[in-house]
Amino acid sequence: MIRYIKKGVLTLEKTFNVAVVGNGNIYNLAHKPAWQGIDRAQVVATCDIIEERAKSACKEFSAEGYYTSIDDLLKNHKSADIVDVCTPSHTHAEISVKSLESGKHVICEKPIATTLEDAQKMIAASKANKRHLYIGHTRRFDDRWVQMKEAIDRGRIGNVVSVRRSECCWVGSPADDWHWERRNGGVILDLGIHIADFSCWFLKEEPTEVFTKAKRISENAIKGGCFDFGVTLVKFESGKQAIMEVSWVHPKAWGPFNYSSVEVIGTRGKIKYSDKDTNPAALADDSEISFPRYSPMLSSMPYVFKHELGHFLDCIEEDQRPRITLDDAYRALRIVTAAIKSAEEGNPIRIK
Repeated sequence: MIRYIKKGVLTLEKTFNVAVVGNGNIYNLAHKPAWQGIDRAQVVATCDIIEERAKSACKEFSAEGYYTSIDDLLKNHKSADIVDVCTPSHTHAEISVKSLESGKHVICEKPIATTLEDAQKMIAASKANKRHLYIGHTRRFDDRWVQMKEAIDRGRIGNVVSVRRSECCWVGSPADDWHWERRNGGVILDLGIHIADFSCWFLKEEPTEVFTKAKRISENAIKGGCFDFGVTLVKFESGKQAIMEVSWVHPKAWGPFNYSSVEVIGTRGKIKYSDKDTNPAALADDSEISFPRYSPMLSSMPYVFKHELGHFLDCIEEDQRPRITLDDAYRALRIVTAAIKSAEEGNPIRIK
């Protein structure tokens, strides 16, 4: 056990054993450095359908073992307390339910699932097995958005009536990458899930209707049958609204620079923020000008995953309410699944 100071009291801190399932992009960019920076947790096992990735991740953490299937991991690696799910969206439900039923707590990347039915299965498994299930909505752990929310809650801009947020980038994934598969929801689910939760967080009301216009622009999106650009209007109970713009088709060089922007309008003022206006540096020489990215995760600061995972450990240890609840994650999924349906049918969709 590791000694640490919390709220001025010297305490014995639990060491958590973590198994990371999925050792690809989000693992390498975010979860790996986050777990490496958390002293009270140790990665004891890794798992990926590509054996070389699982083996490499195992070596990076000097873990006890690596696997190529969740079934083998759960059967043979009993020491893990937590399963960290960093796999493609359509696999979240199966891996999470199996892990919960085996007695593990689960931290799962957003979105909670790709269908409402799968999300319900995950929530039911968490309750039935009395194990924690947390969904990684990182925007709730970013100081920029937390400070905006605190200003709103203090009444600085009056009653918030509208949130407009844009998250746009260039996606260079190969044609056979899972992002382009229709079942994973395209850009509306992958990026829109962030904005859906962000909007509900700021507006504090239930969504009632969505209307989406979306396009399949890139060759990969057309082949995969998923949308890679879209704009959604979300209506809320009292007439408040959110506008969600998502894109994977921004130019390769320019997209990351102007990745996200947000405008929150209240009855007595507004809050506005744009990455392009706050980028910390510009480099110029005789041939070009470039804008170094402040974070490999673009609209998320590097520290947010460490804060997020640390918070979830606190919740397990102290059985406290998380910043992002299962109700929150499910509500965001209700919005984006309705948005995809609206884009496909061309009509507004009521949210029951």
